[in-house]
Amino acid sequence: MEEVLHPFQVTVPESVSGQWSLMGEARWLVCREICIPESQVVSLSLPVVGSEREMRRTPWVQKIDAARAAVPTDFPATVNFAGAQSVWISGLTELNVKDVMPETAGETLGLVQRVESLNDGVLITFDRVLNPADFAVGSWVVGLETGSVRIPFDPLLTVPSAKQQNLSLGLVLLMALAGGLILNLMPCVFPVLSIKALSIAGKASKERREVQRGAWLYTAGILVTMLVLASIMVGLKAGGAQIGWGFQLQTPWFVGLLVYVFVILGLWLYGWVEFGMALSGVGQDLTEGHSGPAEFFTGVLAVVVATPCTAPFMGVAMGYTLTQPWWITLIVFSALGLGLALPMLVFALRPQLASRLPRPGPWMIRLKQFLAFPILATAIWLLWVLVRQTSSDVVALMLGGLLLLVFGLWLVKGGSRLSRALGLLAVIASLSAIPSLSQLTPTSSEQAVVEIDSEPYASSALRAHVDEGRTVFINMTADWCITCKVTEKRLLTTEAVDQLFESYGVIRMTGDWTRYDPLITEYLNAFDRVGVPLYVVNHPGMDPIVLSQFPSFEELEKAIKAKSSL
Repeated sequence: MEEVLHPFQVTVPESVSGQWSLMGEARWLVCREICIPESQVVSLSLPVVGSEREMRRTPWVQKIDAARAAVPTDFPATVNFAGAQSVWISGLTELNVKDVMPETAGETLGLVQRVESLNDGVLITFDRVLNPADFAVGSWVVGLETGSVRIPFDPLLTVPSAKQQNLSLGLVLLMALAGGLILNLMPCVFPVLSIKALSIAGKASKERREVQRGAWLYTAGILVTMLVLASIMVGLKAGGAQIGWGFQLQTPWFVGLLVYVFVILGLWLYGWVEFGMALSGVGQDLTEGHSGPAEFFTGVLAVVVATPCTAPFMGVAMGYTLTQPWWITLIVFSALGLGLALPMLVFALRPQLASRLPRPGPWMIRLKQFLAFPILATAIWLLWVLVRQTSSDVVALMLGGLLLLVFGLWLVKGGSRLSRALGLLAVIASLSAIPSLSQLTPTSSEQAVVEIDSEPYASSALRAHVDEGRTVFINMTADWCITCKVTEKRLLTTEAVDQLFESYGVIRMTGDWTRYDPLITEYLNAFDRVGVPLYVVNHPGMDPIVLSQFPSFEELEKAIKAKSSL
């Protein structure tokens, strides 16, 4: 007859000696097709020993120690279904897997047929077809040669990832290159393209070597910034932080600093501000083509302003890095940067293209002044993002700081040494507003999602709606994500989508990633994404359906109707 141990702790009074009797009633259910309750009065008499050494000689201690050792330990890993008969467990490296058992089910997933190493985890193949909808929220116990481990599992946060894991590195690099190339067409990069346009026009009559030198320096600025950004992400993730593409724009002080930068650039383009010799590297020489630091700085700025946008192919490539070693992450980010710099490189390496540009002349001054307006418009947009991240109080704080900044720059233009010194002090004083931004009361997620008549995302609410048989549409967005806002205006807030959702009883849920939210980051990572946008349709009893980053109405309609077509 097999024994079942139920260890519990009892504190015996110090005055007791000899024997100590325990008595109680045990109750249990005997179940097969039906459950029958049974009970039994049980008692146990144990000797009271004087030391732990004597206690460990009793037969019960060894059995209890063995039972405790067999209890599964929590293991920091994630589970993804990877095909009809396989699961991929990231973070698990031991190949001697004996069985896998969901704690909420009464049986194992099936007989383990094959275990193989895949990226930073293992791919386990079973002898039967698996359906994620058959498993409830809970934990999975994985039996290993060295013991058992417990891994948390949520079917709504777990999607088939075989396609993602089977991608080759070469294909991912091509996707990153294409994504970087398309980023040049995104509105978030337009302000930097404005500066590049002036630089190109100013060099149209220069020697080919000088044009190529500027292009390579611009490319170097992009690649170095991409590698720095990737290194920061790798380091923060290694420390346990959950971040993604555009994470720096979730910090109010960084957005405020960008407002200052774009205001200064706009004033310089219009001609209101002229930098002295110390700053000529990022000022006048941008159009004259003699400044290496200016070209490099333009590349840095291109990466900084590109982070609010996500291009096609880019999401899959960035998501691939989630399960890869750090050096692959650096390579993928480098490919993305190379794609962003590619148009400038092609232009520099093909001198016949430069010869088609108008010759430098007075028109450049007019163009330079015109390009100041999209730069200043970007500053206004960033100020709106700040309001959404914090509160309306930020308007007075930032406008006051900008007024002091512009006043300081005006004083610097003065001829006297005193005027320049006072101007420099005013510019430094204006920067004091930046650290205060993070102290303002943040906008609540409820306020952020009112515009599209949606519930704020919560995993518990999502599970509750699906358990009730409702279809849920998830929109992961951010106010600084221009791609997200364009999709919301052209598709998600249209009357056609409203009628579609009403006809099929679809519930909208929105996750606002404008400020850092670890729960939303965890949801993104579960779908192999490192940034927004992310659109997911959740049907009861079905795998989540992930839409493209630029979904059409037809794609959304097909996903919503997928349940009724079964």
